[in-house]
Amino acid sequence: MNLQEKVFDALSAALTVPVVKYINEYDGAYPVVVYKEVENVPALFGDNSELLRKIVYQISIGTEKDGYGELESAVMVTMTGLGFMHVSTVENFDKIFWREIKFVTWR
Repeated sequence: MNLQEKVFDALSAALTVPVVKYINEYDGAYPVVVYKEVENVPALFGDNSELLRKIVYQISIGTEKDGYGELESAVMVTMTGLGFMHVSTVENFDKIFWREIKFVTWR
């Protein structure tokens, strides 16, 4: 199973809201959680070989009202359980409220 499948499966199992990869394919009610890999690059080399990759995921929680509480906590627990480290959180508004949380791991 690849990492994207693991992230989707873990978030889907932990959350009671829809989990999608592309928000433009979602036409349902909010809240919703959108996951995406935003970076996957070599991070360490040795003897002309890649030794380590840096992988960054963004998990976005979309709600109609400004309230992420339980969803954000469940996302944090799920992603850290997969070996990710929380690196940033940003809040945006574009017709709905978005809480964008970035996580990083090295593989």
